[in-house]
Amino acid sequence: MIFTAKVKTLCGLVGIWLKNNNTSPNVSQLGNAVQALVHRGPDAQGQCINQQVGLGHARLSILDLSANGNQPMSESSNRYTLVFNGEIYNYQAVKKQLPPDTVFHSDTDTEVLLQTIIHFGLEGVKLFNGFFAFLLYDKIDNVLYFGRDRMGIKPLYIYEDETQYIFSSELHAFFQFDIDKSLDQEAINSLFEYTYIPGPNTILKKVKQILPGSMGKITTREMTMSTYFDLSAVAPLKITYEEAKKEVKKRVISAVEKRMIADVPLGAFLSGGLDSSIVSLISKGFKSDLKTFSVGFDVPFFDESAYASEVANHIQSDHQRLMLGKADFKKEFQNFLNANDQPFADSSAFAVYVLSQFAKQQVDVCLSGDGADELFGGYRKHAAEYRIRNTNKAKALLIKSIAKVGRFFPQGRDGKWHDLNRKFQKFSRGLEQNAAERYASWLKFIPMDAKNKLLITPKTVAIDFSEFHLDKDLNGMLLADQSMVLPYDMLTKVDRMSMRFSLEVRTPFLDHELVNYINSLPAEYKLNKNGRKQILMDAFAADLPPNILKRPKKGFEIPIFDWLKEELDLALKQDCFSATFIKRQNIFNYDYICDLQKKWHLGTVGDGIYLVWTLIVFQNWWQQYIGFNDKKSKDT
Repeated sequence: MIFTAKVKTLCGLVGIWLKNNNTSPNVSQLGNAVQALVHRGPDAQGQCINQQVGLGHARLSILDLSANGNQPMSESSNRYTLVFNGEIYNYQAVKKQLPPDTVFHSDTDTEVLLQTIIHFGLEGVKLFNGFFAFLLYDKIDNVLYFGRDRMGIKPLYIYEDETQYIFSSELHAFFQFDIDKSLDQEAINSLFEYTYIPGPNTILKKVKQILPGSMGKITTREMTMSTYFDLSAVAPLKITYEEAKKEVKKRVISAVEKRMIADVPLGAFLSGGLDSSIVSLISKGFKSDLKTFSVGFDVPFFDESAYASEVANHIQSDHQRLMLGKADFKKEFQNFLNANDQPFADSSAFAVYVLSQFAKQQVDVCLSGDGADELFGGYRKHAAEYRIRNTNKAKALLIKSIAKVGRFFPQGRDGKWHDLNRKFQKFSRGLEQNAAERYASWLKFIPMDAKNKLLITPKTVAIDFSEFHLDKDLNGMLLADQSMVLPYDMLTKVDRMSMRFSLEVRTPFLDHELVNYINSLPAEYKLNKNGRKQILMDAFAADLPPNILKRPKKGFEIPIFDWLKEELDLALKQDCFSATFIKRQNIFNYDYICDLQKKWHLGTVGDGIYLVWTLIVFQNWWQQYIGFNDKKSKDT
C-alpha cells in the first residue's frame, strides 16, 4: 500500500477503480485530483493506492481537530480504507450499537462510519442521521462501496469508460485524469431551460450523479446500485392540526440542536425570512454568543437586509451585515464564475458566494434555512397552484381577459410592475394547463421557444414526475420539488458556493426524520387560504416579530439587470461570442445570439436576461475545461 498525507494550513473525496486489476492508478493524477478539491478541505490532504484502487481526500476539520481524523482512514488490520465527506450527527448513538470490543483511534464520525459499514454492511448507512458521501474499499474481497445521503446535501459523481470508474465530490477533479470530455446534449438542453442540470445527468456525457439516497458497490464483475431512501414512501398521518403544530416545533428544535455540535466557531445565515429566522432563533437558544450573517443590496427592490437586522435585534444575536453593490460584483465576477465545476446559472448563487466568503472570516460552520420552502410549500408557485385549484370558472375567465391586455406591457424581473405582470401572465397560462403541465412549466426560467432557437441541437427534456401524483393534492408538488429543485438547484448552489471558502453549511430542515414527518402531514396544514408554510408559521408565531411572520415571500435574488449591464456588455463582446468561435464550437445558433445582443443593447431583452446570463456562464466554463485544443473534447 502506498500512503501519503500532508497537513496544510471541508471535505472533498476522490476515488478511482481500474478495470484491469493488473494495473495501478497514477499517483500524480490522483494527487492532482485531490489538489483540485483543496478548497473543500484545506486542513489536510491524503491519498492511498491499493492494487487497482486509489482513494484521495481533502479535509476540513470540524470534529476532532487532531491528525487522527485525517483521511484516507483505515481500521487496525488495514483491510478497509475509507474516504468520507459530511457529518454524522448521531454518530455517538450509532457508536453504542457497535460491538463493545470495537477499537477506535479517534473521536470522529468518520471512524464510526467506517466501523459501522464493516460490522453491518451497506445497510448500516440507514442508521446515520446527517449528510454524507463516502467510498470504502475492502482489499480482501476487492470491493469498492459507495453511498450518498438521503436528501443529496453532499455531492457524489461517477465517471465510467472502458477502462475505469472515477468518483469525486466535484467535476473539477475528473479533469486531472485521462477522460472523455464529450458533452451531454440533454444536459445542455436542461441547463438552457432550468439554469441548472438535473441528475443523474451532468454536463459531461460519461459523468453521472449518484442520486440522493443511493448506495452501491463495484466488484471485478460489475457495478450495482440500490436506493435506500424514497421520499414518497411515507404513509399519510391522521393527526389534528394543533397536535401536528406542536410536533413540528419539537422536531425542528431537535433538528437544529443536533447540528450545533462542532469543535470550531459556528454561526447562522439570517436573511430575515421565516426559515432562517427560525433556525437562528433556535440556534441562539443553544449558543448565547451566536453570530448571524446577512447580505443586502444597494438596489431597494432586492434588499431585505432590514428584516434580518430586525430578527437579529429580536433574538439578540451578534449580527454581521454585508452590503453589496455593483463594484463588489465586478470585483468577484470572474472568481464567482470559476467556482462552478459545471455550468450552473442560478444567479442567486452570487449572493451565497459572497455571504459564505464573508461568514468564513469569523466562523467555520453556518446553519441555514434551506429546504423549508420545499417541505412546507413556501414558493410562489405553491401558492399559485393552490389558487388555481380553488379558482372558479368566472374568475378564471376574468383573469385570462386581463392577462391578454397585460401582454402588451413589459414583463421581467427588473422592477416591481414588470415582475408583477410576469407573474400574472404565468398564472394565467397555468389556468389552461393540468397539474403536471403547470409544474413542468413553472420549473423553467427560460422559455422553450428561446432555447430551441438558441441551440443547434434542441431536444425535449422529459422528466417523469408521475410517482408524485401531481394531480392528487399539493403534497405531490412538494415531493417533486424535493426530488428536483432541492438537490440539483438549491443544495448544489449552497454546497459549491460555501465549499469554495471551506465553509460547512448545515440544513436542519433536511433532517430526514423531520422530512418524513412533514411529508406525512395533510397538504392543507402547509398550504391553505391563510397562506404558505402555515403550520411552520403557526408553530413559531409566539417567538418571532409579527412583521417577519406577515411579510410576503421574496426569493433570494440579486439585482442582475442593474449589476450585469456593464459586465455583460463586455462579456458579449468577447471572442467566445464571435461568429468564428460560435460556428466552430457548433453548439449555438449565431444568428440568434446576434438577435439577443441587439435586444440587450436596446434594453428590450426582458426575461431573456437569464438566457444571456446562462450563455455567459456556459461559455466561461467551456473555455476553461473543454476548449478547441483539447484532443479529448468533442462537440456532441
